[in-house]
Amino acid sequence: MIASLKLDGRLRAVVDNIQGRVIADIGCDHGKVAVCALAENRAEKAIACDISSQSLAKAVALAKKCGIDNIEFRCGDGFEPIADGEADCAVIAGMGGKEIMSILSNMPAGIERLILVAHKNTIELREFLSAGSLYVEKDFIVGQGGKFYSVIVAASSDGRDCRLSEEELYLGKNCVDNPDFVSYLEELRQKFKRLEDYADKSKEGRILRRIFEIVDTNAKTR
Repeated sequence: MIASLKLDGRLRAVVDNIQGRVIADIGCDHGKVAVCALAENRAEKAIACDISSQSLAKAVALAKKCGIDNIEFRCGDGFEPIADGEADCAVIAGMGGKEIMSILSNMPAGIERLILVAHKNTIELREFLSAGSLYVEKDFIVGQGGKFYSVIVAASSDGRDCRLSEEELYLGKNCVDNPDFVSYLEELRQKFKRLEDYADKSKEGRILRRIFEIVDTNAKTR
């Protein structure tokens, strides 16, 4: 049955970056990430958590349908259902950056790898990770359904410098040949053109202005 489980580009990117013995899927919703990760042997066990019992029921049904049994289901808010040392990899996707930061503020001991996808406030999330001594290994754009998502893979510092440059704070760690990143920048540029005359009067406008100052400076130095 697992062959029929198809992931969109965003979830595929999340699953592809899962590494660990036990993964905690926080806000698991339908459970596709945890189920697919186990089916692909990316972890030995999963703990799927959601504050909604109805969402958790969907995940239970999916695991049963796909014949996945090395998974536990726990109803609760954020990391609340996870004890210290129970998991070494965590996925938090499909919510805002501020909500993700709140969840990470109560992260249990033992989590060594994080895969995060915020649908807004991504810059603030990057600042939070940097200040919290979490090293951003990857941070790249994935396009899906006409929207763009930053997939952030972070890990314990292990003595590495966790500070992000201004470019990394605003743009992640995308390579210039990532076609989704190119399309993302084009969408932002069109938005900036619409805002340009009064860009400095809004936070979004100021951010967009700085993004393209960085992008254009980089283009000139290549």
